[in-house]
Amino acid sequence: MDPHPPLRLRRPPRPLWVWALMVAPVVLLAIWLIFWLVDSTSNDDKTPRGLKLESATIPDVSIDIGGLSEDDVTGVVVELAEGFQQTQIEIATPTQTVTVTARQVGLAVDVEGTVAAIMALDSDESNPIGWTASFFETSQSELLFELSTDDSQIAKLEADLHQPPVDPTIVLANGLFQVTPGVPGEVVSLSSALPQLLEAAKRGTSPLMAEADVRLIPYEVSDTAIETTAAWINRRTEQGLLVTVEEVTKRVQPAQLRSWLILHNDNDEWSYEIDRQILEDDLAELFVEVATVASEPVLTVIDDTPVLVSEVPALICCDESAYREVLLALETELPAVELELRESDKINDQSWLVERGIVELTGRFTTNYTPGQDRVSNIHRIAELIQGAVVYPGETFSVNEYVGERTEEKGFVSAGVIYAGVYDKDVGGGISQFITTLFTATFNAGMEFLEYQAHSIDIERYREGVDATISWPKPDFKFRNPNPYAVLLWPTVTDDSVTVSVYSTAYAEVEWTNRYDTPRRFCTVRTTERSRTYSDGTVLRDSVFALYQPREGINCDGVCTSSVLPFDADGDGEVEYDDDGIPELCVLPEDCTDTHAPVDVDEDDRPDLCTIAPPAQEGEESETGEPAPEEGEPGETTPEETAPEATLADDPEATPGQTQALDPEQGQST
Repeated sequence: MDPHPPLRLRRPPRPLWVWALMVAPVVLLAIWLIFWLVDSTSNDDKTPRGLKLESATIPDVSIDIGGLSEDDVTGVVVELAEGFQQTQIEIATPTQTVTVTARQVGLAVDVEGTVAAIMALDSDESNPIGWTASFFETSQSELLFELSTDDSQIAKLEADLHQPPVDPTIVLANGLFQVTPGVPGEVVSLSSALPQLLEAAKRGTSPLMAEADVRLIPYEVSDTAIETTAAWINRRTEQGLLVTVEEVTKRVQPAQLRSWLILHNDNDEWSYEIDRQILEDDLAELFVEVATVASEPVLTVIDDTPVLVSEVPALICCDESAYREVLLALETELPAVELELRESDKINDQSWLVERGIVELTGRFTTNYTPGQDRVSNIHRIAELIQGAVVYPGETFSVNEYVGERTEEKGFVSAGVIYAGVYDKDVGGGISQFITTLFTATFNAGMEFLEYQAHSIDIERYREGVDATISWPKPDFKFRNPNPYAVLLWPTVTDDSVTVSVYSTAYAEVEWTNRYDTPRRFCTVRTTERSRTYSDGTVLRDSVFALYQPREGINCDGVCTSSVLPFDADGDGEVEYDDDGIPELCVLPEDCTDTHAPVDVDEDDRPDLCTIAPPAQEGEESETGEPAPEEGEPGETTPEETAPEATLADDPEATPGQTQALDPEQGQST
């Protein structure tokens, strides 16, 4: 026995972490295989993971259908198929391109075939490697299409695409008769277009287009015959036509003459006639200067109702024979015709008043006077001239423009006037009473005032604050009609009064709302306020003004006006003043006579006062001076300081309403 047996070494035990590293791959592999087995078994009847449904035929379609059941896939495809039915499809022919829908031609998504193809796809998940790759890869499936045509529907579509032939024709263009070429008709067949559409859908073409088979139908009218006809008509009318009306001759130019013709074609036989309306309209415009214009209707008022009496009809070009005369000239190639005027068929009757809204009384005012005075004659004359004046919506009525200068030739006489605040006489004097009456009546009727001027002296017989004067050419009296109806002015007179009535359609309720005085140095400004209430609730407020001097000859500064002289009764060279500090008396230079005479106190070569003249030295003339020139023209003029113009208190563009009432206080003024 060997005393020294061999030495045996024992390997130390491995650490646990080493055992873990050795076992981990096996465990992971087992887990991987278990997951593959479970997942692949559960997805046997579902689409592959990462599968997308796309179609180039339907733009912007990319739907993730991975892992869906057959029912879910069917739902997705059905929804796409329904939307595809409205897809637009273009069908072209040689002369047109029409747009229809997929439903109309029977092109549709093959739902059953598409679903079957999707569900038959191999998912490559039958092995662990393919199953793992499905988590990182995607695949695609396309929609399938089919044709499901309805013969009756296709026949209707072909009928809609049918184009009948269009014969060549003659048209007037740029003043010449020209030939428009004919267009052959088309009989359309879709038998070859439908398969084209199916192939285009399969290829994914967008938009879907196809060309239809077309059989052309020739038109029947001869191109040569129609070109010959157009040339013949152009030659026949190339010189135009000379037309004479009331010794006035004008040439109807060829282009205008041709515009009167209407051409007809009957089996290649061409004829023409005259368009009467165009002929009448053109001749009326061409000879407008020889026509006589119908006068404004003659109106009267009976029991406060406007009535149309009669009118002078208009004569216009041309008589009904014009149609025959022009046609005869064309047929016989006459170069000229002579035509007659005819009465216009636009005859005015009572409807003329109704159309313009002149149907009822909307404003009235009366003032009195003493019969037999010269001024009364002037009031009667201006009332006669203005009676029947019609002011249309938006128009302005000016007394000076309508009546003109008041002269003896027009029937006016000399009577009392006011010049620069001093009583005088001139032709047309007194008509300011009529203007004041007109002012108040139109104020009550809701008119708007563009120009007016009150008397310089407060006259008792006028309505306080609403009075106006007039002269030639200024001041004038102007008002504007702001309402949508015409206004009829109807002044009437008696021996002792003048009344102005305004007829229109009631449009606003007019109310005098206030009247007050405001001192302006020695003068007084009198303000009269008015409101106009419309049916929609809109209210417009405005005022008129009058500026009155203290008394005759005294201006707002409390001194005599420039046309008169202060009176020095006792000859002490000083003017006598009253308790208010204004001269007691102012006289006209021509009235400074007898014991008194004009005197130039400040030696400026102008008389300053009327006083007792100094005794004249031998060989010298009394210092009488010259009378101051009158201000203004014949008529009643204004004080040296003019009254402020009327202004609207509210927005003048507010929408008016529909009612109007007369001023409850209107009537005679004393």
